[in-house]
Amino acid sequence: MDKYNNAISPEKKSQILTDLTIPGYSVKELARTYKVSRTSIYNLQRVAQNIREASETNRNNNFVELSVKDSVSSTLEKASLTYKDFSFAIEGKVTSSSLIAIIKALEEQSC
Repeated sequence: MDKYNNAISPEKKSQILTDLTIPGYSVKELARTYKVSRTSIYNLQRVAQNIREASETNRNNNFVELSVKDSVSSTLEKASLTYKDFSFAIEGKVTSSSLIAIIKALEEQSC
């Protein structure tokens, strides 16, 4: 049987990240307290850092990161985007891949 449970609840993840900010509280102690591996804590730390960096990048560029996980294009009925200098809305049958292409074109124009 594994020493630790592989599933970490969102609540536990949040608490671990909060506890990581406490001076003198080591990853080893957190791993023991929350019964997770040190590797899991380091991975959680890395993911949280990547999210913070992506959020900062988006704030600076005024763009929102968009990804479609499904390999099948979804059809949207309405989409609206608001940027610092302008906004627009699209209504009708628009595929998610078309919307991504529009966003990429806007990013290229803003550079």
